[in-house]
Amino acid sequence: MAVYTSLSAAELSDLLSQYDVGELVAFSPISAGIENSNYAVTTSAGEYVLTLFEHHAPDEVRNFVRLSRHLGSKNLCVPSPVDDAEGVWLHGLKNKPAILCQRFAGSHPKQLSAAQCEAIGRELAEFHLASRDLPDARQDERGYDWWQSIAPDLSADLNDDDKALLADELAFQQSQRPQWCQLPHGWIHADLFHDNALFNGDELTAILDLYNACEGAWLYDLAIVANDWCAEPDGSVDQARFNALVGGYSSVRPLSAEERLHWNLVLRGAALRFWLSRLLAARMAKSRSEELPAHKQPTEYRDRLRWHRAHSLPEG
Repeated sequence: MAVYTSLSAAELSDLLSQYDVGELVAFSPISAGIENSNYAVTTSAGEYVLTLFEHHAPDEVRNFVRLSRHLGSKNLCVPSPVDDAEGVWLHGLKNKPAILCQRFAGSHPKQLSAAQCEAIGRELAEFHLASRDLPDARQDERGYDWWQSIAPDLSADLNDDDKALLADELAFQQSQRPQWCQLPHGWIHADLFHDNALFNGDELTAILDLYNACEGAWLYDLAIVANDWCAEPDGSVDQARFNALVGGYSSVRPLSAEERLHWNLVLRGAALRFWLSRLLAARMAKSRSEELPAHKQPTEYRDRLRWHRAHSLPEG
């Protein structure tokens, strides 16, 4: 389940009455994602997406939108909230911060192609470069310190083999912390899975969900993409898609020698991060007597981590 706050037509119509977007025609929940509640909204004036933030305070949302507006001013294809009749874009709905954005054309890619991986690589590099002059990037709430602090608690949910795997990987990442700190840093998307992008065929039309954007290593952001866009069901990596992704990225921002040297380290770190976050999401879902969607299971990233520990990818 990806919608945690239910809305009625009357509640949504009341919110829309504050905008110049016409009358509500239809709305439906959007199943992608596991953190926020999203609705596809059709009005007499057009197509929109309503997002209710389940875990973020209004000030955090303002920071996300500061980034999206900055990137939009540089012609990147990112959503930005619609102002209401009073010029206000941030609202409250059922005690949650809420924004309304225009809906982009396109759909989430399902059978990922090398051309799509190349396109997302190029756009991610543009994202990194375009955000360099935006100060005060927010701290990564799911970064290295979080890995180390949350893992002992989540380890209680694992079998003995997985506990040993987690402990060993945490020790390895801790030993490599100085290498992480030497990598180029800046704003990162931090959650650019393929269900956070829209395409028409092989043409990228939008990058979505900047709500985890924060400060981090640019290579780590690329590794998050690689671990999703270039992955096979058994945890391995499709080399053609990986080459296309890295080639697209490097055509805009060539990787440094330091980055090329530490690909495996960062791919492992990216896999660890999402194994942990999905373990936490699974625990939270269980507390609500729910289950995560089949495509958001923690074991996917456990297996990805195991694969990266056993293999070193070429630079692409």
